[in-house]
Amino acid sequence: MTDVLLNTRQLVKRFGGLHATDTVDFDLRRGELRCLIGPNGAGKSTFFKLLTGQIQPTSGKITFDGQDITDTPTYQIARLGIGIKNQTPDVFDGLSGHENLWLAANFSHAAVAARDQVDQVIAQLKLAPFIHRQVGEMAHGQRQWIEIGMVMARQPSLILLDEPSAGMSQEERVRTADLLLELNATCTIVVVEHDMQFIKRIADIVTVFHRGKILREAHVDEIMRDPEVRDVYLGRQEVA
Repeated sequence: MTDVLLNTRQLVKRFGGLHATDTVDFDLRRGELRCLIGPNGAGKSTFFKLLTGQIQPTSGKITFDGQDITDTPTYQIARLGIGIKNQTPDVFDGLSGHENLWLAANFSHAAVAARDQVDQVIAQLKLAPFIHRQVGEMAHGQRQWIEIGMVMARQPSLILLDEPSAGMSQEERVRTADLLLELNATCTIVVVEHDMQFIKRIADIVTVFHRGKILREAHVDEIMRDPEVRDVYLGRQEVA
């Protein structure tokens, strides 16, 4: 069994004359927790949408667990074991947190197994104090955790998280970082994030996107010292 869970080769997505992703070669090992960073418009969210079939590439190839998924529909990719939390929370505001989790678990489990999986997610994320409230009435951080729980309830082998700490308080960001480190013990994770302090808590290898291409890929400490990365993304921001 190969150590590489996901890879892309010469992956291109054009919108008219704009290259949202441009010949991206990307390799992700099983068990990694990889962070993707880059300025706005660098192609990170487009890259996620290509991996999950939300949009189709102009050219190139995507392989997951040894299977070519380049032209595979979104629902089939989800069934293969890729889960995503998009940048904007995608939850059912009129339902309770528990109902949201059950709907997600029911996607890939029979009724009894779905119930057990929901109970496990609630315990792992410590959602019990607010799980029966309507999601539309929850605080932003709670909504984010419910959506992360919905992804977890499907038990994917790869989880893609687009800015999971956005809008959270410092305490909520710390809790979310600890959660992702715990979750990484059982699945592979890729996180798009802008908060460099959050990244320092969770990252090992960081991939830097710029103008649709991979600019750098290295250990987080090396990335933070890289002068070109600072120029295109970090600027004069203090990240130490």
